[in-house]
Amino acid sequence: MASLKIRKVRANKSSFREVSFDDGLNLVLAERSATSTDRDSRNGVGKSTLVEIVHFCLGSSVTQKNVIHQLRSNDWEFSLDLEYGYSGFTVRRSLDKPTVVTLTNPARDLPSMDAAKISLNGDIEISVKAWKEILGEICFGLTEEVAAEKYSPTFRALTSYFARSGRDAYLDPFTTSRQIRSYQKQVYNAYLVGLNWRHASEWQVLKDQEKKVRTPSQESTIRKRSTLATLENEQVRLLADQQRLRNQVTDFRVVPEYSAVQEQTQHLTAEMRELVNESAILKLKISRYEQQMSAESPGDLNRVKDIYSEAGLLFPDNVSRELSDVIHFHNEVTAHRREYLQNEIVHLRARASEISATLNTLDNQRAELIRLLNEGGAVEDLGQLQFRLGRTQERLEEIGKRIAELESSAAEEATVASGRQALLSRALLDRAERRPKWSTVTSRFVEVTQYLYGQPGEINFGLNENGFVFETKMQRRGSNGVDLMSVYSYDISLAQVWQEAVTSPGFLMHDSLLFEGVDERQIALALNYAKQACERLDFQYIALINSDNLPIVDLQEIGLKWQDHVRLQLGDARPEDALLGFRFNQTIS
Repeated sequence: MASLKIRKVRANKSSFREVSFDDGLNLVLAERSATSTDRDSRNGVGKSTLVEIVHFCLGSSVTQKNVIHQLRSNDWEFSLDLEYGYSGFTVRRSLDKPTVVTLTNPARDLPSMDAAKISLNGDIEISVKAWKEILGEICFGLTEEVAAEKYSPTFRALTSYFARSGRDAYLDPFTTSRQIRSYQKQVYNAYLVGLNWRHASEWQVLKDQEKKVRTPSQESTIRKRSTLATLENEQVRLLADQQRLRNQVTDFRVVPEYSAVQEQTQHLTAEMRELVNESAILKLKISRYEQQMSAESPGDLNRVKDIYSEAGLLFPDNVSRELSDVIHFHNEVTAHRREYLQNEIVHLRARASEISATLNTLDNQRAELIRLLNEGGAVEDLGQLQFRLGRTQERLEEIGKRIAELESSAAEEATVASGRQALLSRALLDRAERRPKWSTVTSRFVEVTQYLYGQPGEINFGLNENGFVFETKMQRRGSNGVDLMSVYSYDISLAQVWQEAVTSPGFLMHDSLLFEGVDERQIALALNYAKQACERLDFQYIALINSDNLPIVDLQEIGLKWQDHVRLQLGDARPEDALLGFRFNQTIS
C-alpha cells in the first residue's frame, strides 16, 4: 500500500511563510492580535490561500475567484514537497506558466514516467494534464481505461473531498461545489464509497437519451397519438389519390391541337346558345300571330241592325247602305291581315325548323369534340397531372417520415423507461454484492458520529429510479454546527477507508470554515479523533483553524496536547504574519 503525503508547502518568494506537515494531526492557527479592531479579520491571512496552493500544485485551474489569481504576472512559483511510498520528490508550478509542472528527479519512478523528458539537472517537466493522470493513478487507482469512459471520475474531482476549498464545499457532505451536477455527485461518491460508479454514468446516459426523446407528459402523449392517427388517415387518402393519378397519367391520350379543339367547342356552344335564344323568340312570335288571327273576324250588318232595334231605334236605308260599304271594306282588310299573318307564321315555322336542324347538327359536332376532350387532353394537362402526382408522392414521403419519427419516439420512450428499470434492478443487485465495501464507510461514519455526539448518525447510500441517493442524518440536530460535523464525519470516514486501500491520497485537509459555529466540545473531539485515526492508519490530517475557535479547555480535558501539532501560526497584527508575507486589500476568506 502506498499513499501520497504533503511534507512541505513552499514558494519562490522570501516573504512566503513555508510550512511543513508531519504524519498525524497538523494544525495551522490564525491568531487575532490584541490590538486588532472589529474591522480586522483573520480572513486574508492565508488559510484558504494555503488550500488553494495545495490544489494548484496538484493540478487545479486558477480562475478570478481564486486568491492566488491576483499574483499572476509577479513571477510566483509554488512548490509541494511530496512523499509517495518511501520516495520523496518536489512538484513546482508557476502562475505565469501554469500549463506545466516540474518534478524533481526522484519522481521518475512514478507510474507513466517512462516517456518523460529528464533535463541535465534531473528535473522532469510534464504537462499538467499528464500530472493529473499520474496523481489519479497513485491516489485513486484511476487508469487510462477509466479515464476514457464517459462521465468517469477524475483526480481533481475526487481529491476535492480530501481538501475542500471554498465555503460552498462545506454545505453538504457529498458535494464540493455548487457547480457540481447531479450525475457528477453520484459518480464521485459512488467511486469513493465502493459502489459501482458506472451505474451512475449509465443513469446519466439514459437522461441524455431522455432529453433527446423529450419524455412527454400524459397530455403530450395523447397529442402525439392524435397526430399519429390524423397522419395515418391522411396517408390512406393520399395513397388512393396517388393510385388514381397514376391511372390517369397512364391512360392519358394527348389530343393534337387541344387548344384549337377546345376553342372550337366553346364557339359551337356560343353559336348554339344564340340559336336557342332565336328559336325561343320565334315561338313567342308564332304564338302571338296565331292569337291575332283568332281575333280577326268579318263585319255583320244584320248584327248591327239588331242592336239598333233592341235599342228602339230605326236604322235608315241610307245609313244601311253606307254601313254595308264599310263592312265590305273591313272584310277585305281582315282577309288581307289574316293572309299576312298566315304567311308570317309559315315563314317563322320554317325558320324554327331550320334552327332545330342546325342545333342538331351543331350539338352532334360539339358532342364529338367533347368526347375527344374527355378521352384525352393537352400536353399541359398531362404535365399538370404529373405535377399533382409528384406533389402527392412528396407529401406521402413526408407523412411516412413523420409517422416513422412518432413511432420511433414512442419506441425510444418505452426503451428508456424499460432501460431505467433494468438499470435499477442491476444496480440493486450490484449494491448488495458490494455491501462489504461501502458498508465500511457506513460503519466508520457511525463510529465517528457516535464519538462526537454520543449517538450514532446515519448515512445512506440508496438507490431509486434516478440513480444513487446519498444522505446523512445526525441525531443531535439541536447542537451548533451539526451539519458541518456531518461533512467532517464523512470526510474522515473516506480518508480512513482509502488509507486501507492499495492507493490513497494519504492526507485530509479542512479549512477553518468547517469549524465555524461548531460547539467547542465537538471541535475538540473531532481533532482528537482525527489524531487517533491518523496514528492508527498512518495518514495526515491538516486543520486550518482560527485561534478563538480552538477549544483549549476541552482539548486539555481529553488530554490532547494541541501545541505539539501546530505547524504554522498566521496572524493579522503585521503583514509579514500572513502566509504570503502581505495581505490583500480585499477581504479574502
